[in-house]
Amino acid sequence: MKSFITLFFLILAGLSFSQDLVLIKFSDKPSSQTYFDNPLLMLSQKALDRRDKYNIDLNLQDVPVEASYVTQVEALGIDPIAVSKWFNGVFAWCTANQISQAEGLSFVSEVETFVQDDSKMSDGIPLADKFNLPTEIPQESNGILDFVYGATETQVTQLNLEYLHNLGFTGDGITIAVMDNGFPGVESRSGFAYIRDNGQIKGVYNFIDDNEQVYGRGTHGTVVLSTIGGYLENEFVGTAIDADFYLFITENNTHELPDEEVNWIEAAERADSIGVDVINTSLGYSQFDDPRYDYTYEDMDGQTTFITRGAQIAAEKGIMVVNSAGNSGNDSWHYITAPADGVDVFTIGAVRENGQAASFSSFGPTYDGRIKPDVDALGSGAAVIRPDGEVEDASGTSFSSPIMAGAMACFIQAFPETITTEMRQKVRESGHLFENPTDQLGYGIPDFGEAYESMMSVTDVAEATVVIYPNPTSGIVNIDSDRAIQQVQLISMEGKIVRKYPSASQINIQELPKGVYVLKIQLENGKMEVQKLVKK
Repeated sequence: MKSFITLFFLILAGLSFSQDLVLIKFSDKPSSQTYFDNPLLMLSQKALDRRDKYNIDLNLQDVPVEASYVTQVEALGIDPIAVSKWFNGVFAWCTANQISQAEGLSFVSEVETFVQDDSKMSDGIPLADKFNLPTEIPQESNGILDFVYGATETQVTQLNLEYLHNLGFTGDGITIAVMDNGFPGVESRSGFAYIRDNGQIKGVYNFIDDNEQVYGRGTHGTVVLSTIGGYLENEFVGTAIDADFYLFITENNTHELPDEEVNWIEAAERADSIGVDVINTSLGYSQFDDPRYDYTYEDMDGQTTFITRGAQIAAEKGIMVVNSAGNSGNDSWHYITAPADGVDVFTIGAVRENGQAASFSSFGPTYDGRIKPDVDALGSGAAVIRPDGEVEDASGTSFSSPIMAGAMACFIQAFPETITTEMRQKVRESGHLFENPTDQLGYGIPDFGEAYESMMSVTDVAEATVVIYPNPTSGIVNIDSDRAIQQVQLISMEGKIVRKYPSASQINIQELPKGVYVLKIQLENGKMEVQKLVKK
């Protein structure tokens, strides 16, 4: 241990005290018009479709950085750790002389440092491992396990997420990027066979080592992913098992320095460009091995830290950015950590099985007074799949966040045309503390059945691309659509599938009991129409 600490100190001294992490910002993007005329040169069709769906205009943030500028920076002996189109510049460790030289380049607008307080000095001892998960005394189980969900019964039903699952919304067609420290076992264990065998792992990248080796390094990403995409029949069901996934390593286990924020920004830009719908990050930043970079509570204002600024840009691109609140509720820090302070970041606290706050869950509000966390999910005694394939309970907002990220993927599938800001608000409004939010739980535990019904009441008045009539009906229902119908499902208000009809333009429900039903209509273009139907 002594030799490791000595080596660490020498590395840290050589890295941090002779060099500072900075953003070298460029003044313009001279080739922007070429990219605006040919948007597929800078974004995938899926990313363009997301912008079109949410009416988000392309802007200079979408345009790649001018390559000749990067080349000239590199000629100064500067080795960028990331080139960022969102920040229009390069992130790099630089000496004072290199910073001065970079500032002298005609196309550099400024050099922005990550250093918060240059007077602080490191003691050479690395911070404690942030992935040492908090512990709480677990509550006794009531012993009732659903044979479908198994170990994940509580974390699903506490959110009433089974309501969406029973309607067939399990994340199908929604893409989730998981940013973490490694995913060993995902490539081989049976708990991840479902997403492997169905081709749902769409891509991987290790932003630490600049390669595609993600099934190593840390193990935290594996257990995080399991809460969303893990599946063992009758034993374990993640919250969005039919979603697609990108697995990105951004967290470096060997140190705690703000270059990890840069890795995250680089990964988020990649996620945006390939059309990701949801980002989950069970990470947060406040203190570092080099204390000059430490943040204060005053920095948790939604606009100071680099990672929060990057997360806000991602959200403005139409991505549902979901982040853990942090595990500092019992620590001197106490508050949420970056990027959980982001204005449009969906910040998730942790609760116990009985709905009470997990003591370790970090507190809000943000420094500028906004309510955080937004909502909560099970984070004390959550079921996870370990890298060795075993199921166990684990605690931390590291797990409440992905549980919620999967739930939001299902919600997006149910209402694919609804903007993310409206979806977040509907989920907040369904929280059990919505009328009286608290600093530790925000708006509380959401009810996705209630959120779904609330959203349905809004979409009912919108112009429909599918028309059903007569409604109410005593028997025959006609279904008119300008697109071919692939399948129709009739679903009870309790969420149970009553009937399935392939390619139906007319159905007969004469023999069914009176009441309100839901028609879920799958069209050939992949769009899902959901409408209420009244049987009189």
